[in-house]
Amino acid sequence: MDHRDALPAEHRFGVIDIHMHPTLKTFMLGKNMMARHYPPGFFFPLTMRTDLDALLAGGVKAFFSTVYIVEKDFLTDVWPIRMVQRVLPRVRHVFSGDPFERAWECLDHQDECIRQINARRGPVLAVARSVEEMLEIIASGRIAVLLSVEGAHHLSGNLENLDKLHRRGVCHMIVPHLYPNEACWNVDAFPDDVNWLRRLGCFRQEIRLDSGLTDFGRALVERMFDLGIIVDVTHATPRCRKEVYDIQRGHAKRRPVIFSHVGLHALCAHPMNPTNDEIRTIADTGGVIGLIAMSYYLSKPIRKDGLNVILESIDHLIRCGGEDVVAFGSDFDGFTGPPPDFKSPRDYAVLRERLLKKYSEDQVEKFFSRNVLRVLREGWTPPVTASAPVAEVAQP
Repeated sequence: MDHRDALPAEHRFGVIDIHMHPTLKTFMLGKNMMARHYPPGFFFPLTMRTDLDALLAGGVKAFFSTVYIVEKDFLTDVWPIRMVQRVLPRVRHVFSGDPFERAWECLDHQDECIRQINARRGPVLAVARSVEEMLEIIASGRIAVLLSVEGAHHLSGNLENLDKLHRRGVCHMIVPHLYPNEACWNVDAFPDDVNWLRRLGCFRQEIRLDSGLTDFGRALVERMFDLGIIVDVTHATPRCRKEVYDIQRGHAKRRPVIFSHVGLHALCAHPMNPTNDEIRTIADTGGVIGLIAMSYYLSKPIRKDGLNVILESIDHLIRCGGEDVVAFGSDFDGFTGPPPDFKSPRDYAVLRERLLKKYSEDQVEKFFSRNVLRVLREGWTPPVTASAPVAEVAQP
């Protein structure tokens, strides 16, 4: 084992979660990350799951804090959102203006939240802008926050904005999301339990599973590999994913490709979930597949024993791609419906016990952190100066 790909010994079974959304709740809904929340084990968007105490109780040592500014398509596709944004100034603000400017503002907001938390609770959180900085933060007993962006719509069709995010320290980006953007189309990610809204005329967007990357999308993926921003194909159509794999094979730097928050097609035949062949392909790139804490994507029919499904999913990942492909991307606070027994970062404590009873310590360490550390080392090249002047926001 390369010592560089392990957490400090005292944090050996700490978790690196590669997809969480605390800023979606703090920036958009004004939730308090310092307060303890009591989220239910089902879809309930008005609660918060990734509060500080939950992260500490679950042994989360680092997480990808994913910025997501909701697409303006919601206003035309989901008419109740139009009503909500009329009465809630925060929501109305998120929908206004340029997506890149709002994303930058959200990153500033997160910095301020971390400052306030540290002022109240002592030094407990810090943004990491390199792997070495992340390991130093963890070794000091703090939780490392890694910057991530979900959806190429945040770039506003301008590749220069990708460079600005890279200079700020963003390590990872999911290219598609819930609606088509300048780079590609998407799968239908809205669960069946919104069928009542479909009957009322919502979620009627066109889905084109046979569509691939646009010219902008191909240039974007190439640039991400060039810069060293991890490419994530979650939410992408099968054809789009194949085109990303082809670009990866032909690129000089051979960066890893990941799925950050999915289930598996073998257990839940949804177009977003990777097939057995794709699991092998992701493993061949050196990437990982982060298992989501969302019942809808974990199993069909939906089961309430989420941790059992997680263990079955790990077994399947190992059979198809080997133990180096396993990771966790919970999607906590991403407006998802988690299983009753895996509803917040606190439940990583129970999952840890279950894993250590079934797998070796070396395997559990890989699943929780070492596999992600490898991806970060191979896929992320931090800039020489991981920061960017705020003035750049005015130049999208």
